[in-house]
Amino acid sequence: MGKAVRRERVGIALVMSAPKISKDEAAKRQLDTAIDLFFEGGDVLSAHTLAFAAFKVLLNLYPHRGSDDFGEQLDKLIAEGVGWQRFSETANFLKHADRDPEGYLEDFDSERVLPVIGLATLLYRRLTGVFSRKMEAFDFWIETLNADELGIEDPDENEERRRMESDMQRQLKNSPPDVRMKFARGVYRYFLDNRERLEAAVEQYRSEGKTLTQALDEQMAHLEKNKR
Repeated sequence: MGKAVRRERVGIALVMSAPKISKDEAAKRQLDTAIDLFFEGGDVLSAHTLAFAAFKVLLNLYPHRGSDDFGEQLDKLIAEGVGWQRFSETANFLKHADRDPEGYLEDFDSERVLPVIGLATLLYRRLTGVFSRKMEAFDFWIETLNADELGIEDPDENEERRRMESDMQRQLKNSPPDVRMKFARGVYRYFLDNRERLEAAVEQYRSEGKTLTQALDEQMAHLEKNKR
């Protein structure tokens, strides 16, 4: 009897000492895992389930922790745009089977998860003030692929490089999904592996009063010199 009581007390102590996980921390971990699954060729249905769960948690948190009405605006944007039924269609299929036990998920492609991850990361940053490293990498890829549509001005003043980057974006969008994903995976890994180095280089050039164009000119000249 004494041993059983001691075991029970040990079990209770272990439960009581377990770290607490906040809603936003849980959403962050779900999003980071979803982003990893997407870029690293993991199961995209699992990525969608995790991303949508995080999105809903963050959207529900916004009225309680947000400092503006962004959550309401986002809710309205989805309702009046694609509609909540369409936006939630994949997530509901993966979560429920009571109404459609013989149902099938049709016309599903891996990039359908991108808007869900994108909106969830926006909510997370507005609630916490920061992106996780993997969210930064995701955001970098989206901006790389959709700079023109997002209205992101290229600060590089070199017209030839700007034209080459614009051509690359068009080629990526027109490439087969598997080719685009292979390139995305390379960008994702490069960003995660080199973020600190790139950030340090940018800060150095800024401290020297150099523009991005000047910095890129120096880098290109250095590469050309090494080729000789």
